Amino acid sequence: MNEIFDKLLIRILFTCFICLALFLYKYAHIFFYPSRKKQILKRIYPSENYIDTLHIFSRLIGVALIFSTLEFNEYIGISISTFHFFIWSIVGFSFYLLSIYILENILFYNFDYKDEVLKKKNAAYGIVSFTNAICLAFIIKTIFKESENSIIILIILWLFSLVLFGFSTRLFKYVSKLSFNSLMIQKNLGLAWAYSGFLLGNTVIITSSFSHEHHDITSYMIQVILKTLLGVLIMPIFRYGIMYVFRINESDSQGSEESEKHLGHGIYIGTVYLTCALLTSIIIAQIHFGTIYPFF
Repeated sequence: MNEIFDKLLIRILFTCFICLALFLYKYAHIFFYPSRKKQILKRIYPSENYIDTLHIFSRLIGVALIFSTLEFNEYIGISISTFHFFIWSIVGFSFYLLSIYILENILFYNFDYKDEVLKKKNAAYGIVSFTNAICLAFIIKTIFKESENSIIILIILWLFSLVLFGFSTRLFKYVSKLSFNSLMIQKNLGLAWAYSGFLLGNTVIITSSFSHEHHDITSYMIQVILKTLLGVLIMPIFRYGIMYVFRINESDSQGSEESEKHLGHGIYIGTVYLTCALLTSIIIAQIHFGTIYPFF
């Protein structure tokens, strides 16, 4: 009975420790986003500006995803496990905030947070920002698992994954005819749906490419690149198959308003792209070959 209460007490203390880590995470924003210091420290009213609420809570969901990767192993000692969790928590949310800072400068280089969120309340900006934050959290969660508690490997994989994801964000013009900058200015929700599906699809491909055993970091990274390229080759086949099976016609419908056309096209692009990415992940990550060539 005492053992049960001891374990319960440890879990409660660990819960409080995670809350402390969230407190540090909140104030870490000041160092990464000094221009938003006033906004970070002020009290949050969710009903006042739902775009800002979406923006803030995307980061909260993201850091929760990263924390869910960390483990507390009591058998190596409570103090050592606590110290391990504390250090890796700081590393995790530091990499996460830095990743968001870098990617938002790539995605929104023509836009400003204060103008789009606080003044214009741009829903398209908020949705894309939300998706970007969630995608980066999944990527960092994946490389945390693959790093196997090695800070050197973690840094290498983090930089590598950031390059892959950053490069993939520039390929949207090859997926859709929707103009990112002009439609973002117009607060177009069709663009938000299309680009969100695009980011989520890229994340699925990248995280799937990392999911294999590694003994040498160089060969491992080469395998990741090859799997990513394989995904690029396979996805169009799935896209063509979906278009053919479900008889999807991309041509504009007559008599529809421009906003409805953009919304319908955006939902179609985002949904089909994400579906293709999920199906492609089966091919690149879930097919395992043995040492003996199969006979048919």
